Formats: sequence, structure tokens, C-alpha cells
Amino acid sequence: MTTEAPETADQPGQDLGAIRRMLSEGLAESGGGNRSIMRLTDEELAVIDLVDPEDGLVPLPHLSSLSESERAVAISTALRSLISRELIEVANIEQLDDLMREQEAATAAGQSTGHRTPLDIRMTEEASLVLNLRRTAERALVGEINTSDGMSHCFVYVHSPELFLVERITTGGLHLFSLTNSSVAAAELVHGLVDPFGVADRDGRIQQLDPHALDRENVGGPLQKVIDKSLVVGRLMVLADDPGALVLTYAADVELWTVTVDRPHSPTGIVAQAVSERTLARKIQGLLKLPE
Repeated sequence: MTTEAPETADQPGQDLGAIRRMLSEGLAESGGGNRSIMRLTDEELAVIDLVDPEDGLVPLPHLSSLSESERAVAISTALRSLISRELIEVANIEQLDDLMREQEAATAAGQSTGHRTPLDIRMTEEASLVLNLRRTAERALVGEINTSDGMSHCFVYVHSPELFLVERITTGGLHLFSLTNSSVAAAELVHGLVDPFGVADRDGRIQQLDPHALDRENVGGPLQKVIDKSLVVGRLMVLADDPGALVLTYAADVELWTVTVDRPHSPTGIVAQAVSERTLARKIQGLLKLPE
């Protein structure tokens, strides 16, 4: 099914700063911490945020693995799910229902109708809030986490020192959204992904690395050993107008090492170290800070 972009519940007349303050104050009044606000699948996101899986910043792992015809069926099903969960309202639901039945019959026959209908969609405030906060962040911390089960991702959208939207993406394409007013709380979610078994134990000696010899054979025995035995490999990077540090994490069975690059293409400032839980948390929190 091919559709035109849905209308959202954006309110351009509202001041972004005022919205951020309202959200952070509301989180503080409710006790702070991480507040789960929504779960969406790849397909459901594709319905309300029409971005090609190949073009978007945020990965859609399940949807990207489907063929074009499979994707059309998945999105049609997701649309029904969003309606049944009352996350969106569709004014022209009868016309849309007819189109969906026609498309599904054509797909079963190995054909495509090529028909197009505009969707008159109104999203709930909750869904609209998630999309707006994804689009308007000052910077974002992006995490890629590799395990034997595949690659998962996380995005922390930094709006102010008191407002963060966290999006965790499972290997199967489930997007878990949380709001928090604390960099400590946001960092805890990222921490749990890069060190799920809690092996960050103690701080080791800081080892300066040669930026021109970063291959496995030249990083030194202890780091080489932990790279070879890593169960979880993480990559944390800051996306902003002025890019920040890059932190690689290697979690083995009894220890966790980080390799930190101060700035992209930096000729110096690349260090490796076995880290404690406290040091790892501090490194993640540092990545979430806005410039002075």
C-alpha cells in the first residue's frame, strides 16, 4: 500500500524551550528516573514517520529485511495495530479499508495495484511528542551494541541538562521510548546495554594508543585478549554540529575495557583502559553533556 504522509499533531506556535521545561518539571514532580512512554515496532514507526529505511538515521532492522511486497503487508498490519491501540485516528477509515483489502488481494496474486490514497491521520499527543523530540534534539548519543544475537541500537536525544528522550531498538525492530530529566538515569539505560552482565569491575592503568597503529596486533596484549574474548562490543558516538568523543566498549567474561577517542580524526588522545562500573557510568554521562 502506498500512502501520502500523515498529518501530525505538531504545534509550531508553541515555544520549544517552554515545552522542554514543562516536560522536565513534570518528570521531576513525578519522582524523576526513567519513564517508559511508548513502544513501537519498525512498521508502526513507518506509518507515522514516513522515512525510507535506507535513508533514515534510526535503523529499522526488521522492516529493512523485508521485500517490497512484504513491507507493504507489514505496514498495512501495523496501521491496523496503531488504530486498535488508539495511537492514531484515521478520518477516512472506510476508504482506507477498501484500499487495504485490494492491496492484500493483489499482493497474494503477486501483483501491485499502484493505487494511492491520502491518509487523514491524527496522532495522539503521546505519539506526536515522541516524533517531535526525535527531530528537535540539540545533539544525540548513538549506540551500537553487538552480541552473538545480533546488533541492537540506542539513541539518547539530548534536549537540555534536564530532558532526555531515550530510544532503545532491539535486534527484532522494537523501539522502546523513555523520558528522563537526569543524565544519570539516561546513562543507566545505555550502561545496561554495553555491560549487561555487570563485568565492569575495577579501573586499570590508562594505556595511550598510537592512532596510526590501531589494528589488533598493535594495541597491546591485555586489550588484544579482551577484544578476542568480548561477549558484547559497544560503539558510542555523539552526533552534533561539533562532534564529540567516541567510546568503544569491550565486555568480556570478567572485565570491561573502553577505548576513547577525544575527537574525530584526532592524532592524539586515544586511550584504552579497563574500567570500573563507576568510571563507565561517568564516561557515558560525559557523552550526554551539552557544551558550555
